[in-house]
Amino acid sequence: MDKNKLSKAGLGLGLRRALTQETLDFYSSENNTGLIEWLEIVPENYIYLGGRKAQQFQEVLDSGVALIPHGVNLSIGTAPETPGKPCFDPYLIDGCKELFQQIEAPWFSDHISCTRVGEYYLQNLIPVPMIQESVDIIADNVKFLQDEFQLPFLVENPSFYSTIIDAEMSEAQFINSILEQADCGMLLDVNNIYVNATNHGNYQPVEFLDSLMLERVVQVHIAGHLNGYHSHTGHKIEILDTHGEGIIDEVYEILRQLLARTEVNAILLERDSNFPELKELVEELKQIQGVVARSACDAAIQV
Repeated sequence: MDKNKLSKAGLGLGLRRALTQETLDFYSSENNTGLIEWLEIVPENYIYLGGRKAQQFQEVLDSGVALIPHGVNLSIGTAPETPGKPCFDPYLIDGCKELFQQIEAPWFSDHISCTRVGEYYLQNLIPVPMIQESVDIIADNVKFLQDEFQLPFLVENPSFYSTIIDAEMSEAQFINSILEQADCGMLLDVNNIYVNATNHGNYQPVEFLDSLMLERVVQVHIAGHLNGYHSHTGHKIEILDTHGEGIIDEVYEILRQLLARTEVNAILLERDSNFPELKELVEELKQIQGVVARSACDAAIQV
């Protein structure tokens, strides 16, 4: 997959119902100086709409803002019941197909994870073993989805907190194998790099970047996380990937290091909970915009 043949979306924000009207108002305002050029939607929330929800979504469509879908339930890590025959939820596939055509999606994406076993949804992003069998399953699933939707597909590197089966390869090798075998693109979450590097101590973020096939990185997610999380059972996690906090300097630095190594088509500020006033997100967008601008300036100087 050649990302240079895909559109350049620029800087975007996740469309969340709690901030929908404020987001659309800002998008149309004179204060939007390239801060919000597109919005990311979770397609599962926008299929088979009716009534007031359909009317609200039509208002989004009428605004003219570009929309890019990012899924959470395609479950590309789920093994088929019959080997070699990918098995997806037809209700979800049909709904997404109609939605993608409606919004003229340039590509779509989902996580390297398992969210469904048979007919049962797990309501979480379950990590898959970093073994060749997983690579084969995921690559077959991605090829099926790209054929089904006739759109480029991007896999996202997830955060994870435990492993079930001993790994046969490193996280970067695992991702690279999927990218190559599926011939797909990547959605690189720079916060997840920091989360996994901190929680597991297996690599340094820059080392991880240098191990990836960055020429396949189409889209970037950047978000915040929670430090010092304790579960209700008393287990401690050094960093929890919540998308509900402000972005820290170390994560901005990973973005800067990424942009020093490759160009990307789209960058998204991802906020899914603990929503602040929109003006706070606008300030984060300005910081991201600054990182992008400085990276472009540095590249021009090097040339």
